[in-house]
Amino acid sequence: MENYSPQIETFPNNSFNASPDFYQRPWFRTHRFIIFVIIFLISATISLTFTYSRPAIYRSTATLLTSAMTAIDRESGPADVQHVAIQKQILLSNELIEGTLSRLKASASSGPLQQLTTHDIEKFLTVEPVTDTNLVQIRAEGTDPEFLPLLVNTWIDVYLDARADEIKKLMGSTSGQIEDELKGLAKKITLKRTELNNFRKFNDISSTGREENEPLARLNGINSSLNKASEDEVRAKAKLAAIRSAIARNKAVVPDSEQGSLQDLEKRLQDLRERLSDFDEKFTRDYLTKQPALKIIPEQIKKIEAEIKKRRTYGKSVVLTEAENDYAAARQTVAEIRDQLAEHKKQAAAFTAKFAEHDALKTDLEGLEKLHRETQERLVQIQTSQKEKYPQVTVINRAYVTSDPIGPNYSRDALISLVSSVLLGLFAVWIVDYLTRKQQPQAAITLSGIHMYNPVNADMLTYQQTTAQSIEQKPVNALASPEYRELSSHQLRALLNASNLKGKQLISLLLSGLTLDEAASLRADQIDLEKATITVFTSIPRTLGISNSLKTLLAQSGGQTAWDADKSSSADLIATLLCAAVDSGLPNPGEITADAIRHSYIAYLVRQGIRLSDLEQITGTLEPSVISSYSTYSPPQQGRGIDEIELLHPALIDIA
Repeated sequence: MENYSPQIETFPNNSFNASPDFYQRPWFRTHRFIIFVIIFLISATISLTFTYSRPAIYRSTATLLTSAMTAIDRESGPADVQHVAIQKQILLSNELIEGTLSRLKASASSGPLQQLTTHDIEKFLTVEPVTDTNLVQIRAEGTDPEFLPLLVNTWIDVYLDARADEIKKLMGSTSGQIEDELKGLAKKITLKRTELNNFRKFNDISSTGREENEPLARLNGINSSLNKASEDEVRAKAKLAAIRSAIARNKAVVPDSEQGSLQDLEKRLQDLRERLSDFDEKFTRDYLTKQPALKIIPEQIKKIEAEIKKRRTYGKSVVLTEAENDYAAARQTVAEIRDQLAEHKKQAAAFTAKFAEHDALKTDLEGLEKLHRETQERLVQIQTSQKEKYPQVTVINRAYVTSDPIGPNYSRDALISLVSSVLLGLFAVWIVDYLTRKQQPQAAITLSGIHMYNPVNADMLTYQQTTAQSIEQKPVNALASPEYRELSSHQLRALLNASNLKGKQLISLLLSGLTLDEAASLRADQIDLEKATITVFTSIPRTLGISNSLKTLLAQSGGQTAWDADKSSSADLIATLLCAAVDSGLPNPGEITADAIRHSYIAYLVRQGIRLSDLEQITGTLEPSVISSYSTYSPPQQGRGIDEIELLHPALIDIA
C-alpha cells in the first residue's frame, strides 16, 4: 500500500474565502434588532394596556345543606342528586329573586340599589350543587365587593322566610290527625298485651327466648351430650384400631406409665451394644471372655433384651384390654343417650307448636308498639322541627366581604403578553429575512489536504513542508508487537478444562491480572471471598476483583490457593501449566506459558480501548517499552477508563 503525503495549499488574502470583515455595525444597530424592538414594543403596549384595563372581579359565596322534599312529618332521605338540581331551579325562581330585590330596595331608600332590576340580579347570582351531596353553593360575582355578600345573604333570608310561612299552614292540621292515631293504637296495644300474658300462663312459657324454656333447653342438653358421647366413641374406636395396627406391625405398645422405664432399658441396651461393638473392633471374643470385667457384657445384653421383650408383651395385653373396655363403654353411653333423645323429642315438638303461636302474638304486639313509637316521634318532630314542602335547609356558612379578587390574573396575563410579544417580534424578523433574503452563490471548488488562507512567511512554509515529508517517510507500524503467543478465548477454555484444581486456579489468577510470581506467593490473608477481591502487595499495591468461577475454585481449597497448602514453588506451577497445555491437545504446547496467558489478558483489555496509562492498576508494574508495544492493539479512539471496560475474560465465565 502506497503512502501519500498531505497536500499543503496556500492562498493569499484576496483569494477564495477571504478573511471576514471585523468592522461591521454593532448588533444593536442591525436592521433585525430594530425590527424586533419595534414589533415587541407595539405588541407589548397593546397587550399590557388591555390586560391592566380590565376591572377586578370579586366573588362572594355561601353554602346551604338541603334535604330531599318529603311529607311534612317525614325525615329527609339520603342525598338525592335529582332533587338538589330541582332546588337549584327553585332558588333561581322569579318569586325568590323578586322578593330579594324588594328587600334590597327597602333597606336603602336611595342610591344605586334603587336602579337594580331582576335581570341584573340574575346576572350576579349562580347556584351550583356539590356532586353526590345535598350541599348547594350560592355564588355572586361582580366588581363591587361590598354589594355581593349583601345580595347573597338577603337572598338566603328571603328563602328561609318562605319556608317559615309554609310551616304555619301545614303544622296545625297534621298534629290533630296524628294524636287521634295515637289514641287508637294505645287501645289495641293493651288488648294484645293481655292476650299474650294469658297464653304464656296457660302453656307454661317462662321466657320469651325459645331455647331458654325447659323442654327445649333440656333437648339441647341431650343433643350436646350425644355429640360429645359420639366423639368419645369415635376416638375410642380409632385408638383401638391404632393399637391393633401397631400390634400387627410388631411395634412396641406399652402403657404410658411404663414408657419411661422401657426407654431406659432400651437406652441401656443400646449403650451395651455400642460398647461391645467397640471391643469387637479392638479385641477378639476369646480375649473378652478371659476378662472378668468384660465378659459379663453379653450376658447383660441378653438379660435386658429378655426384660424388654417381657415388658412389651405385658404392655400389649394391658393397652389392648384398656382400649377395648373404653370403646365398649363409649358405645353403651351413646345408645342410652339416643334412647333419652327419642323420648324427649316428642315433648319438644308439642312445645314448639305452642311457642310458634306465642311468637305470632308477640310479633303482632311488637308491630303495634313500633307503630305507636313512630307515630309519637312524628308528632314530636312536627311540634319541634321546621318541616315544609320546601326541603329542610341548614345554612353552613354565610357570605362575607372579601378583598382578594378572583380575576383576572394580572401577573400571569402580563407574562403571557410579554412572551407573546417576544415571539411575535422574532416571527416578524424571520418574515422580513425571508422576504428580503438574497441567493448566495455556491463555491464550485472542492479543496483537499491542508489549506492556509492567511499569508505565511517562508520559514513557516518550509517547516510545514519538512513535517509533511517526515510524515510521509515514517513507517505506518513502527512499534514492535509483543513476543508472546496470544491465546484465544476458545483455547484458554480448552486449557482450563484440561487442568486440575491447581492449574485452573493459576490460569484464572493470570487472567485476573496477577503475574506468576504474585500467584505463587499468594496467601490466604490476601484473599477475601466475601468481597470477591484479592489484595496484591507489590511496589504498586492493588486490589483486584475475582470472578464467581475463581471464587468457587478458591473455596474448594479452603479459601486459599491449592499450592499454598502443599508449599509448591513457581517451578512446580510452571510444570503444572505445561501438563495442562499438553493434555489440552492445543498445538505447540511449549508456547503456552504463564507469560503467554498474561499477554492474552492484557491484549484483551487493550482491545477494549483501556487507557494504556491505567494498565498497571490491573497488571502491576510494566516496563514503558512493554506498555508502548501494546499500542498496536489499541483501537483508534479516545482511551476508556477502567470502569468503562469489561475486566472479566470470556474464558472465565462458568468454568467448572
